[in-house]
Amino acid sequence: MARRPAEAAVAPPDEDRVARRALDLGRRTALGVLAGDHAAADDVAQDVAIQAVRCAATLREPAALDAWLHRTAVRAALRAAKRGRRRRDVEQRHAALTPVGAVPDPSLDELATLLGGLPERQRAALTLRYAHDLDDAAIAAALGCRAGTVRALLSRGRAAVRAQLEDASVIAPRDTQHDREDDHA
Repeated sequence: MARRPAEAAVAPPDEDRVARRALDLGRRTALGVLAGDHAAADDVAQDVAIQAVRCAATLREPAALDAWLHRTAVRAALRAAKRGRRRRDVEQRHAALTPVGAVPDPSLDELATLLGGLPERQRAALTLRYAHDLDDAAIAAALGCRAGTVRALLSRGRAAVRAQLEDASVIAPRDTQHDREDDHA
C-alpha cells in the first residue's frame, strides 16, 4: 500500500508565530476594551497567547486563526473588564510610576481617555474597527452578535466620542439633520 505525500496533511501553525500574533492582537484589543489599562491588557494578551498556543493545532481551518484570536481576545477582555472594574479604577488613580522598560504610547492613552466612558461592547466594536480595521462581519463574529448590532454599537460609540470632543471644543458641533442623513446613507 502506497503512502500519501506529506503535503496532503495540513501542518499545524508555527507556535512562535501564533504566540506573537496572539500577543499583538490580544494586547491591542484589550487596550481598547479596557480603556487603556496597560497591565490588564498585558494579562489578557498573555491569556490569549497561552490559549492560542494550546489550541492552534486543533483549529479546523488554520487560515481562520485571526478571526478566532479576535473573538478570543474580545471575550477575554470583556471578562477582565467585568472582573476588575473597581480594582483597575483604584490602581489607575494611584499609579504614579510607569513600569520599568514600558514606553506608553500617548495616542493609545488619548484613545483610552475618549473610550473610557463608553460601555465595554462599544469600546470593543470601535477598537476592532479602527485599531484592527475589521469589517462588520468580522466584528460581529468576534463579539458574538449580528452585523446590525455591530453597526448600532459603532454608531452609538462614534456619537458618544463626537459629543465628548464637541464638549471639549476639540471639534465644532455637527448639524443633527446632517448626521441623520449620514447615518442612513
